[in-house]
Amino acid sequence: MLKKFLMVLGKSNPKNGEMELLEFVLDLACEKVRNYCNIEKIPRELENTVVRIAADLWRTEGYGGEEKPKEVTAVKRGDVSTSFASVSACEDVQSDYLSKYKAQLNSFRKLRW
Repeated sequence: MLKKFLMVLGKSNPKNGEMELLEFVLDLACEKVRNYCNIEKIPRELENTVVRIAADLWRTEGYGGEEKPKEVTAVKRGDVSTSFASVSACEDVQSDYLSKYKAQLNSFRKLRW
């Protein structure tokens, strides 16, 4: 999965120390999926979904020095004015990374006893 994750992010040659951070984000995505689905091991069929979740985490959390995306809250056309949401407001919206992937994950979800 790490090779796919690097390919999705376009990082064929990670910088010094960046590989550990990439592995951490991928492990975090795996952990989120395992906890949501109540499974011990990620099935092969979910690997691409886990990579996409990890890429979302990498981009939205600003790992690797990339700037966090900001949400546009207001646009004014006359005298051109654009307002962006604060970082905390964006984090509230993006706090649940699994919400976009629930359709794929629910097929693998198991009950906990």
